[in-house]
Amino acid sequence: MKRINNIMFPCFAIILIWICTALTQVLIDRAYAQEVTANDASEKNSIVRAKIGIQIQSGEKAYRSRSRERLLPGDLIRLYVHTENSCYLYVVHTDTNSVNLLNITEQKIQSSTLILPSAQAFYEIDGTSSMEKITIICTPEKLPELSVMESRNLTYKEWSDTELALKNRSKLLVVDEEHETFAIAGNVRGLDGNSKTGAQTNSVNSDQFLKELQIFSGNGLLVKKYEFQIKK
Repeated sequence: MKRINNIMFPCFAIILIWICTALTQVLIDRAYAQEVTANDASEKNSIVRAKIGIQIQSGEKAYRSRSRERLLPGDLIRLYVHTENSCYLYVVHTDTNSVNLLNITEQKIQSSTLILPSAQAFYEIDGTSSMEKITIICTPEKLPELSVMESRNLTYKEWSDTELALKNRSKLLVVDEEHETFAIAGNVRGLDGNSKTGAQTNSVNSDQFLKELQIFSGNGLLVKKYEFQIKK
C-alpha cells in the first residue's frame, strides 16, 4: 500500500490565514474610516466663520471695500462683522502714528452682528496718516496677547509680531457663497459716538449692505485685514 500524506491540514491553514488577513484589513479600514470621520468633525468644529465687510462712503458714492483701497481725506468707513457662532471679536486700527484697539467684544449671542462705530455713524478718514489699516479677529477663545491692549497700547513691533503669529495660526478662506451660507439673524450691536469725528449719515442702506457681506473662514480663528492708502 502506498502512504497518502494528509494534504487537508496545509489547505486549512492557508484558508485560515487568508480569513485572518481579510478580517484584519476590514478592521484596519474601519478604524481608518472612524479616524477620518473624527478628524473631519474636529476640523469642521474648529472652523471659525463670519460675514465681514467695510462700507465706504466717498461723497455720494457708497461701496464695499476690497482688502486694499485708496481713500481720500473726508471719506467715511463703517465696519460690519456677523459671526456664525459665539466668539470674541477684536478690531485693531493702525496708522503711521499709533496702534489702537477699537473694539473687544464677546459675542455670546449666536449669529449676532457688530457694526462699528454704529449703524448711524462712520469713522472719518482725517488725512493725517498716509496709510490706515483695520484688522478684524474672530476667535472662540479670548486672546491674552490682544486683551492686554485694554490696559495699554502695543508698540508697532509688538503688534506686527502678534498679528503675524495670529495670521500664521489661521489660513484665511473666502467661502463660495453659492454653496455656503448662514442666515443673517439676531442682534445688531454698535458703539454709538465712537467715530473719530462723530460724522452722522443715513445715506447708505445698512440692512442691504449686511445681506451682501462676504463669508470668510479660518482654522481655529479668523483674521481679516484691510489696508487703506490715503491720497493727499
